[in-house]
Amino acid sequence: MYQLIFSDLDETLLVNHHVPEGNQKAIASLKDKDVKFIVATGRAFNMIGEILQEVGTYEKENEYSICFNGGLIVENKDSKVLRFNGLSFDLAKQLFDKGKDLDVCTLIFTLDCCYIFHADPNEVQRKMDQKANFKVIDDYNMDFLKDEKIAKILFEKRDMDYLKEISVDLINEFDEEVSFTFSSNRYLEMNKKGVNKGEAIHWLSDYLNVDIQDTIAIGDNYNDVSMMEEAGLGVCVSSSTQDIKDLCDYVTTVDYGDCAVAEVIERFIK
Repeated sequence: MYQLIFSDLDETLLVNHHVPEGNQKAIASLKDKDVKFIVATGRAFNMIGEILQEVGTYEKENEYSICFNGGLIVENKDSKVLRFNGLSFDLAKQLFDKGKDLDVCTLIFTLDCCYIFHADPNEVQRKMDQKANFKVIDDYNMDFLKDEKIAKILFEKRDMDYLKEISVDLINEFDEEVSFTFSSNRYLEMNKKGVNKGEAIHWLSDYLNVDIQDTIAIGDNYNDVSMMEEAGLGVCVSSSTQDIKDLCDYVTTVDYGDCAVAEVIERFIK
C-alpha cells in the first residue's frame, strides 16, 4: 500500500506555475486514504508557498517538502529545516568561475535568495513568474556570499545540446565533489556530491518510518530520475524523453498539462 507520493513541480504537477484543479482535487482525496503528498523540487522553499497552499500542505505540521533537488528537507509548519546539505563557498566559487567565460546565465541559490549573473531576460521573467526572491547582480563576483549557505548553482541556457557539451569538462573535473543533472530543458544543475532527489526521498521515508517500497515518485526530467528509480513506483509524464521513460515503471497516458499527477493518484491509490 502506497503511503507517500513525491512529485516534481515544473513540467509535472504545475501548469503556468500553478496546480490545476484536477490535480488539486486528486491530492485532496489522499487525506481520507492516509497518504501524504510531498513536493520534491529543484526550487527554493521560499518559492513554493503558493503551491503548497494549492496542494493543502502549507504551514501544516507533519507535512513536508524537498527542495534544491534534495539539498533541503523541510517540515512545512514554521519552515522547520530538517536537513540542509549545500555547497561549500570554495567549491561554489570554483564552479562559478567556470561560468564566467561560458555562454550561460549563472544562478546561485542560497537558502533565502536566488542571485542571477550574466542575466538572461527570459530567465529573469521566469523567476518573476515563479515568485522567486531574486536579485540580478551586474558584477560577476560572488565574494559577497562567503558567509551564506549556498544550496546549488545552475547554468542556464535554452540550448540543451550546449549545456550537455559544456558539462563534459565540468564532470571530468568535479565529479568527485559535485552532482550534475539537467532540468526544464534549460538548466545544468550542480549540487554537492550525493545530493539528489532519490537520496532525499529515501532519507525522508526513513524519517517517517515508511518503507521505500511504499512510495511513488512522479517526475519528467533528468533531475527526477534518481527518485523515480529509488521509489517503489517510479512514474514519468508522457512528455518525458524516451530514455527517461525506459527507466520508469509507469508512463502516464496524459501530459502534465492534462493532470498527469491526478491520473497516477486515481490509478494507484485505492
